[in-house]
Amino acid sequence: MLRYPKLQQLRSFVEHNRFIPRQTHIRIFLGLCLLFTLVSVPFIFLLTSQFSKYAMKQIDKVNQAELAHSRDNAEFIFNKMIAYGLNMYADKDIQAWMSSGMETGEAEVEALSAGTRYMTTEPFLENAYLINMRTEHVIDLKYGISSFKPFKDQDILALTKQPRSAYQRYFIHRINGLQMLALMIPTVPSGQPSYGYLVLFLDNALLKQYLLKDNGNAGFNSFILDDKGEVMLGSSESKELYAELAAKSVHDSGKLTQIYEGDSWSIQYARIEPQGWSLYQMAKMEGIRSDFQSFQAKMMAFIACMVALLLAILFWNSRRTYMPFSQLANQLEMKFGLLLNNKKNDYGPTEEYKVIRYGIEMLEDRMVQLNSSMREHRDVIKTEYLRQWVLQGKLITPVEQYLREQTKLFQYEGLYVSVIRINGYSAFKEKYSFASRKLIKYAMGNIAEEIMNRRGYAESIDLGSDHLVLLVAGNPLSSEHITALLEEVKEQIYHWTQVRITLSVSERKGISDDIRAIYQHIHELTMLKFVSGEDKIYMEGDFENYMRSVQPLADDNLVEELITKVRLGKPEEVIAGLNEIFVHMQSMHYSQSRFQLSLMLYTLFKSFNKLPSIESIEGIENILESFDTLFGVRGWLEKELLGIIDELSLRKGSSRKDEIVTEIVDYVKNHLHDPMLTIEEIAEHLSLSTRHVRQLFKDVLDLTLSDYILQARITKVKELLVSTHWTVTDIGERAGFQTKSHFFTIFKKATGMTPSQYRDMG
Repeated sequence: MLRYPKLQQLRSFVEHNRFIPRQTHIRIFLGLCLLFTLVSVPFIFLLTSQFSKYAMKQIDKVNQAELAHSRDNAEFIFNKMIAYGLNMYADKDIQAWMSSGMETGEAEVEALSAGTRYMTTEPFLENAYLINMRTEHVIDLKYGISSFKPFKDQDILALTKQPRSAYQRYFIHRINGLQMLALMIPTVPSGQPSYGYLVLFLDNALLKQYLLKDNGNAGFNSFILDDKGEVMLGSSESKELYAELAAKSVHDSGKLTQIYEGDSWSIQYARIEPQGWSLYQMAKMEGIRSDFQSFQAKMMAFIACMVALLLAILFWNSRRTYMPFSQLANQLEMKFGLLLNNKKNDYGPTEEYKVIRYGIEMLEDRMVQLNSSMREHRDVIKTEYLRQWVLQGKLITPVEQYLREQTKLFQYEGLYVSVIRINGYSAFKEKYSFASRKLIKYAMGNIAEEIMNRRGYAESIDLGSDHLVLLVAGNPLSSEHITALLEEVKEQIYHWTQVRITLSVSERKGISDDIRAIYQHIHELTMLKFVSGEDKIYMEGDFENYMRSVQPLADDNLVEELITKVRLGKPEEVIAGLNEIFVHMQSMHYSQSRFQLSLMLYTLFKSFNKLPSIESIEGIENILESFDTLFGVRGWLEKELLGIIDELSLRKGSSRKDEIVTEIVDYVKNHLHDPMLTIEEIAEHLSLSTRHVRQLFKDVLDLTLSDYILQARITKVKELLVSTHWTVTDIGERAGFQTKSHFFTIFKKATGMTPSQYRDMG
């Protein structure tokens, strides 16, 4: 007792002080209050401090990514305009006028017309001059033709008389007080006198809209400077600041901190090549710091509320021990009340236990159903990604990662591409409805996968046409083994579906090879059955062997024109076209005419998926041998083509419009990833004329087919922007846009926003 006098005094104070409660649970409660206060306050300061550092790093990363994106866009647009100017200069009408030694009205009109055409197709082009130094005339594409002396822009004429060391660089030019970027292209190499110049002026307002990020109220600003600090694009109000920034920007990219107008600014820059300019982005630090302080205050309030809530829970813990179980039972009753309560019962421990037990069992059943639904959804996504792989020939990184997780195709080093084509597809379409055809092709794919999985792994893809694509991965197989497996596929498909097919297969390919090119070649192989009449599994070598034995048609355009006339339903012109083709053949040797007839019939069969009389006959050679004269072949072919015209006419007048449009929509959906998808391709798939397909689609859906395809692609882009973290470029390719600039222009026109802005809004 005597050794700890201070402790004894403290104990006595606690026991006799009336401000401290005697109840133990209250003492614990007050002790926890003090403990939480001492722990939470330093914790919140440490948390906000670390968050501020992390947030600054993330902001820098985001700004760097945006800056790099803007820099890439700037380089792309500037290089694109240089290339556009060179293409424009190379125009024969423009070049003819610029190199002419005398002025003629015809040359002037043609040059002006050609220049105007270029102006209307490039949104970034504000104006252009065509300058002829020999005749001393200028064509201003906005205001017309003028001689040198009265021309309003004498400054640009002065520049043409001062040869420069490099012309493919932009410069600032002022007209009537307006500043714009200009590009001068001479007719001869730089540094030498030239007899003509092409001068392009860019639309500064549009360039700022696409390349710069300015929001004075939010504390953001961006601009482009040259190496001397001159403003090339952006506001020109801060020349002293610009000169100082240009002097400090010694690297290709970097970050600066600058005091400007009493505020601290964070500045990032990146070099734009090959112009040697720099793109700058400024962000006011005051706004960022105020956001962090606001976040810190909110976190303090949040922690205070959380501590109060935790203490209240601890204080009432003993009274509320069983309340969570009651709440769980009530929630389950609200969720499954109609299933759980077949009859009324009193609330109590036993009833709540039953409710919880039965409710958990139902939740388990729901989870099983949800898992099954998710598995089906994964199969749909997997099929769509496989279809994209075949149509685009390559895989973007996110799609490849997904397929590696969901299929076994990537577990092997090699890949075989096979095509299963339905024989007599026109008759097949007439026999079965659209939905039935899809089910039959689905069954054919399952049969093929099951058989090919014996020696590896296979995935079938329906492209909505007359064939399926089969991707087979596995160890190297001899031609005898893979032929035997595919022969069994053919037999089993006919056994179960009564559909006859033709099969072709590639040699072993690499995963990184161009799958689209391989697929197109293998699909072409299946057509050899029509030509040769052989019922076999076609290999890559078969096509090469056949092409060595035949010669090309004398004039492919004659056959293409004949196909067009058949689709347009013009029998008189079809007969005239046949006469023209057979006149050429009458002057040939017998063997040469036989070769050309074979290829012509092969082309016609591909275009219309059949020829009526030979759909069930083994080959072209057998048909040709049944005629003694070229005149007899011509008469037979005329009858065949007129029969196709009659069939197409019946289709146009039938009541199957809705089903045909449904098939068009399905074909577009299956080929949306293909940047080469055209209305002509869709019409060829349906064996209808392009004009009729357009009109039929417009009649049924009150929307043009071109607009529908574009809307489908924009919808796909919106979905991927919101649901994935893929890059904007990958998403554009995924939706079938051919170029990045075309994708950005179309999306901006459709939504009023860039893809990045739409993603941020989502």
